Amino acid sequence: MASKLISSSPNSLLLQNPNLQHHNHHLLLKPTTKMASFPNVTNKVKAISIKCSATAATPLSQSQDLEERVFNFAAGPATLPEKVLKKAQSELYNWHGSGMSVMEMSHRGKEFLSIIQKAEGDLRALLNISEDYAVLFLQGGATTQFAAIPLNIVKPEDSVDYVVTGSWGDKAFKEAQKYSKPKVIWSGKSEKYTKIPSFDSLEQTPDSKYLHICANETIHGVEFKDYPDPKNGILVADMSSNFCSKPVDVSKFGVIYAGAQKNVGPSGVTIVIIRKDLIGDAQRDYSCDVGL
Repeated sequence: MASKLISSSPNSLLLQNPNLQHHNHHLLLKPTTKMASFPNVTNKVKAISIKCSATAATPLSQSQDLEERVFNFAAGPATLPEKVLKKAQSELYNWHGSGMSVMEMSHRGKEFLSIIQKAEGDLRALLNISEDYAVLFLQGGATTQFAAIPLNIVKPEDSVDYVVTGSWGDKAFKEAQKYSKPKVIWSGKSEKYTKIPSFDSLEQTPDSKYLHICANETIHGVEFKDYPDPKNGILVADMSSNFCSKPVDVSKFGVIYAGAQKNVGPSGVTIVIIRKDLIGDAQRDYSCDVGL
């Protein structure tokens, strides 16, 4: 099918691509030859031959689009549901008629406030989180919470207990040594982190302020199927790699924290669910060593 001439000028030809006529896409083509003319120049001007070509990108079909997706079994950042990705894609340029992308709007503006309130409301409904708990969306990854937990809910002289079932639990224990007096009351290291302790065998420190666990250790593949009931203090859990993958009774915990990238979203946000009575008594004058 021949291209249709839409308009012309001494400098260009505008041709309509017959395959894209329903989408108002046009191709701007320049003529292959043109004689340049300069009024104040007496020398003969040579003809210049200009060659050009134009192509229009063909949109991928749905089947082609699906073929380019891979089976991603990474621990995190990990696969997100296709429907979620498509919805984010469709709303990225202009979110709900605001004239802005989510990436452009103020984090204090009413548009983004509605997004964060909806996210919190959905999470509360999903996990049945009561108003006794605050839901925080923070930066720094779950690793920052290794320091933030002791810094915010205990004093430097306070005893805290750690059950270490893998690499992440061990990292959390080592970080807590800077801000409190932690004790490993059970470790699976001698058995290469292949077991979960019997809850009855756990001997907590008498004055322990909290018991910390990593709910699922991605490196060694060790997961708590149920959770211990601390004899002293509260239960604190790093749930980064199994957060929202199954029902959980939030009321059993003082603090739940999770990096979003393994189960519930892209990298860059950490979710903290914390009992409100634990907020407001942080340690003073501390600057965390972030290892940079």
